[in-house]
Amino acid sequence: MPEIEVLLPGFSVNTDQTTLGLCTVTLVRGEKLTVVDVGHFGRRTMLVETLKSHGISPEDIGRVILTHAHWDHSQNTDLFPNAEIVISKQELEYSRNPRANDYATAKYFADTLSPHTVVEVSGETELETGIGTFDTPGHTAGHQSVVVETSGGLVCLGGDAISDAGALGRGVPAFVFWSVEQAQASLKKIAQTASVIYPGHDRPFRIDGDKTEYLTEAPTIKISGFLDATRDMVSVELGLPPKFTPRINPDALA
Repeated sequence: MPEIEVLLPGFSVNTDQTTLGLCTVTLVRGEKLTVVDVGHFGRRTMLVETLKSHGISPEDIGRVILTHAHWDHSQNTDLFPNAEIVISKQELEYSRNPRANDYATAKYFADTLSPHTVVEVSGETELETGIGTFDTPGHTAGHQSVVVETSGGLVCLGGDAISDAGALGRGVPAFVFWSVEQAQASLKKIAQTASVIYPGHDRPFRIDGDKTEYLTEAPTIKISGFLDATRDMVSVELGLPPKFTPRINPDALA
């Protein structure tokens, strides 16, 4: 059965100067080696090095699944020359003429996929035994999520339809660029589909009644830089205590 490994952890961290856009990048070992979301250019070196630490070269990847076209999830497709690109048909169409407020979708995105075989999907699609996609619009017009049948049960790689575990308490993901109503419906759909979820900008968790149980320790992120010519490099390390556990609002998922 397919197995899932986190290549790059997701973070919901931004600053007053920029959006960091650190999405979860996962590897699914099935009939094909599949990467779900590929991150942005700033994580390019880390992605390649992490793959190598797993004994995998970018050329070994046979499939890339993009949950949506936003820059923080989709810029590194060219790292994988032998991979087919799986994307929602509606998302690909939307990316050519995104809404004015959707600053995260570049109109040239579709052109970046031209070197690859592009597999456009819609609805519930089985890509291979144990790996499929289903529509979860709202965050964007054609957002999709991934389901994987593992030895431990059904797992959902939710992308930004469920950006973080706290979305289950809010009843909506962190950002909505298309439809709040659809985003709320997609969040409920994910919660009803699988009890183990890999969100787009948070660590994997399990739904346990009205609580969420994180499956990995809280990661940290180190921010470093030179603030002026008279100072040495300044570093700040951010992280959550491992005991932090977002709660579920049952009314939001009713």
